[in-house]
Amino acid sequence: MSDRSIHVVFIALMAAAAAGAAQAQPVTSAPIALHGTGPYHRLTLPLAIYGRAAYGDLGDLRVHNAAGHAVPYAWLRNEAAAPRTASQAVPIFALPGNAAPGDTALAFTVRPDGSLALDNKATPKPNDATQWLIDVSQVKGSLLQARFEVAPDARGLFAFRLEASEDMRQWRPVGGEEQLVRLAHGGQTIERMAVELGNLRTRFLRLRWSDPQQGAPLAKVEIDSVQEVEPAAPIEWSGALKPERCAEDYCDYSLPRGLPVQSLRIDLADINTLAQVGVSGLVDAAPASAPPQQQFVPRNPLYALRHQQRRTTPLPTGPGEAPLLDTVVYRLAQAGGEARSPVLALDGAVYSHLRLRTSGPVSVLGATPPTIAVGATPRTLVFLAQGGAPFSLAWSAAPDKGAVQGAVPGAPLALSTLIPGYAADKPVVADDASVTLPVAAVEAAVAAAALAPVPETAPNDPSRKWWLWGALGVGLLLLAGMAWSLFASLRKDRAASD
Repeated sequence: MSDRSIHVVFIALMAAAAAGAAQAQPVTSAPIALHGTGPYHRLTLPLAIYGRAAYGDLGDLRVHNAAGHAVPYAWLRNEAAAPRTASQAVPIFALPGNAAPGDTALAFTVRPDGSLALDNKATPKPNDATQWLIDVSQVKGSLLQARFEVAPDARGLFAFRLEASEDMRQWRPVGGEEQLVRLAHGGQTIERMAVELGNLRTRFLRLRWSDPQQGAPLAKVEIDSVQEVEPAAPIEWSGALKPERCAEDYCDYSLPRGLPVQSLRIDLADINTLAQVGVSGLVDAAPASAPPQQQFVPRNPLYALRHQQRRTTPLPTGPGEAPLLDTVVYRLAQAGGEARSPVLALDGAVYSHLRLRTSGPVSVLGATPPTIAVGATPRTLVFLAQGGAPFSLAWSAAPDKGAVQGAVPGAPLALSTLIPGYAADKPVVADDASVTLPVAAVEAAVAAAALAPVPETAPNDPSRKWWLWGALGVGLLLLAGMAWSLFASLRKDRAASD
């Protein structure tokens, strides 16, 4: 073997050893991109940060400048005024089916207060309308959901699409196809007359029936809205989660670690399935060394609107089951398409698992258990761009048993401390910033494993970690032995040639 070949082999072996050591060390930082001059910047965190941070409350997050020093930051909505929800009926107008997309404004006059006045009284009858104009110009704040009232004798599945506009000339879609449902099936009456609007801000909505012959005459539309000083970021959804285990009358689903669950979608595998279920949250026992968690305050306005019966007991501190809601889930074939259960609003607390409990055997959910998807609103922080760029977001690889949360440099401050003159009833003035978490191959595999169902017979075994480190150590010793052998052979060959 030539000197150059030996050198190449040695470099390859050392690179492999370094790569193995690097994979054993988790990534604990990500660069922050600034947009604007600051000095304050608003940073919305990806939901994936919960699976990387050492603490579920993200108390170990730090923002570092180019010198590696922690800069001051605060959580944006912690001290903002509590959201105020309201509900009100809004004007609706039946529109003819031959109205062109840009002609809606021709029959109306906008009053000084921004509401609509109908010029042409010759509007179609509700039974003949193929589209409806909904005036939400007088609704304050962002739109949470629309609640519809149809004729009492209307039965069926009524599919539609919503569009939004500021001037009734330029329209943009709002979500995908939605459904109003009023059915009787198996002795159960199914009614779905509310549609989420996702904190939409607009002046006018237009409803178009997907099949003009399968529309329902609208009698009333009510809008639920929320006024917040600091509006929440758009909700983000997980991928499909399969059950981790199923018993006789329930299935448990493992959730991404630390994720505050605000919305739930239950996707039944079998068509023509209907079942009554109870949804509960499960929490793991907190270790004695865990830092005290902040008092939980629900900030999900839809949960407050839809579930007036709040829990009378606090969240459990040990293993237990916290009932969240009872509902009927369904997937039914209808003439106008499939009728599916709507998205459910949850309280936004953190659970290790969600449990779907059935009133009978779990097989009422179908031959194949359903998958679920959970949604959450990302958290936002504000930091002071102190020191030189670039800035980075950093977090701990593992909990520090000896550390006291909040007593280490760079811990989050109160907004009133971070921003002199801060007022809870006024929005924070800050430029935007963004962060993209690194996705290495090994981390992608770990993330996929975290979302995949884990067999109940595979508990977290501490000896497995030592086995992995032992295997890495043996590999490094083997590499070192091979390198020593190669160099010894090289010296022997050179001595023989001399």
